Amino acid sequence: MANPTPAQVTFNEFGLPVSTAFDDIYFTNEDGLAESQYVFLQHNDLPGRWQTHPRARFVIAESGFGTGLNLLATWKLLLQQAPASLQLHFISFEKYPLQPADLARALRHFAELKPLADELLAVYPPAEAGCHRCLLADGRITLDLWFGDIHEQLPQWLPGAQSQVDAWFLDGFAPDKNPQMWQPGLYQAMASSAAPGSTFATFTAAGAVRRGLQQAGYHVSKLPGFGRKREMLAGHWPTDEQQLSPPPADESVLIIGGGIAAATMAHALKRRHWKVKVITTDVADGASGNPQGAVYPLLHAELSPLSEFYLSAFSYAAQFYQRYCPQSWHPTGVLQLAYTGERAQRAAKIAGTDDALYSGATVRWLSPEQTQAYWHQLPACPALFYPAAGWLSPAAIVRQLFDGIEIETGLSLKGIEKLPDARWRLRFADGTEQTARHVILALGAGLSAILEPFGISLQNVRGQVTRVAATAASESCPAVICYKGYFTPVADGQHCVGATYARQFSASEAHQNRERDEHENLATLQDNLQQDWTSELSATANRTSLRNTTRDHMPLAGTLDTGLMVFGGLGSRGFTSAPLLAELLAAELLAAEPLPLAADLRRRLAPARLQTKPA
Repeated sequence: MANPTPAQVTFNEFGLPVSTAFDDIYFTNEDGLAESQYVFLQHNDLPGRWQTHPRARFVIAESGFGTGLNLLATWKLLLQQAPASLQLHFISFEKYPLQPADLARALRHFAELKPLADELLAVYPPAEAGCHRCLLADGRITLDLWFGDIHEQLPQWLPGAQSQVDAWFLDGFAPDKNPQMWQPGLYQAMASSAAPGSTFATFTAAGAVRRGLQQAGYHVSKLPGFGRKREMLAGHWPTDEQQLSPPPADESVLIIGGGIAAATMAHALKRRHWKVKVITTDVADGASGNPQGAVYPLLHAELSPLSEFYLSAFSYAAQFYQRYCPQSWHPTGVLQLAYTGERAQRAAKIAGTDDALYSGATVRWLSPEQTQAYWHQLPACPALFYPAAGWLSPAAIVRQLFDGIEIETGLSLKGIEKLPDARWRLRFADGTEQTARHVILALGAGLSAILEPFGISLQNVRGQVTRVAATAASESCPAVICYKGYFTPVADGQHCVGATYARQFSASEAHQNRERDEHENLATLQDNLQQDWTSELSATANRTSLRNTTRDHMPLAGTLDTGLMVFGGLGSRGFTSAPLLAELLAAELLAAEPLPLAADLRRRLAPARLQTKPA
């Protein structure tokens, strides 16, 4: 799916944005905020409905994000008049995303919204197709921005949003200016996504819109419009008043694992007020226990499902760590050296041309001179720079995310079986057993043996990381440097150099450090960078762990059987992918909120894709 074209705007004599493509204003010159409050908030009866809403989360969907004014108006009202426990899930579709500078300029018109606008601007994603999940208001508001043509994005969104939307803001440029958006497919998607008691409102009273909504099944009323607009439309989805109920208060889940998959999963469910218990051999004892780890997207020289997934995952991960683990997250950027001719050609395709596949906010191409200017200790070769990426302290992150979670350590899972009452019996190496109705298997390398009876074959890859003492030349390293391996900025007087990637190894070597792997790490650094300072580095320690991988390199996340989910196959990018995957699985487990991922990508993550035989 092609990336969207950023909006082209001019600013009129009032300082307000006007779309060049549609020759239409983003909001009225008189009082855009008042219009948003009148049309969308008042005529969806938000303050009143929030007081008696039967679920913990109120879901709003919008056609046309524009400047985000409707979101900000809703956000302000939520803070003023909603119960403190109510969460907001706001979904918006935008074909032509505003560029950040234009968005900031447009929102400066609303001084009363400045604190909220600043927070939105801080997480506003690059103009790349697909879903971008953003966290606002200390996590109380979930914003899903779907960038791209709404009629291409709706089929990707709708399977994960059936009967979930409590209110629709039918916005966007006027039907006579933007007829491509106001089509039957939109109205039918509104009907399919409508929760019991769902409502809609729109500024237009166009006959074609009214008839389209009625044909989709909505009850539609004409009402007085705002300001000089004579009429507008509002209405509701017919319902028998049967309301969806929140999960029972005693609903709980058992998570098996102690790494980043288990930690993000426990954190996601805790935020949704589920009871969580974690069982593991130990906390951060596998690959999640390395001293430093990089977080950046995996991009191909063509738009691939793998790249699309990691764009969404990285966008969410960066803000997730900034919000929940700021002391252990270091957004220094990541530099990926194109140290061979082949890699230079690939880098140019990714970001070095006028028609580059990805936004400059995600990745930039550096010339050999720019690479050396970035850090003088690097070779003169092209590079890709990921400005929003960075590094983190894996073990510290895992422990922080587990804070407040019940954890039982010292238990190694040996088998799992389904009982006649649909519960799951888990057998541990010490001979003990436990049962649970909801189980999530997130035990990293341990998944390979546990999933074999389910017909799923995974591979564990052995990786060894070497720590080296910082030198006068190395200590100024400003960012993670990637080549065939990686080199991290200094932390506690040391750098990490890694990592080996061994598919074949003996059982005795699985967790044992090897001297030849230390030599391999240091030799790869010296060979790829060709800089004198790299030969001056001396090893201080090594750490070996196993990474769990799949044959198609996509993570494994989803339902394996009723009440049983699996979360693994994260490879070497678990800290990039885990936060979004945890959101995905939490939404599926609760069955009460829209999913943060396109349907096509969701299918590529499902465990069923790897099953060679039934369980």
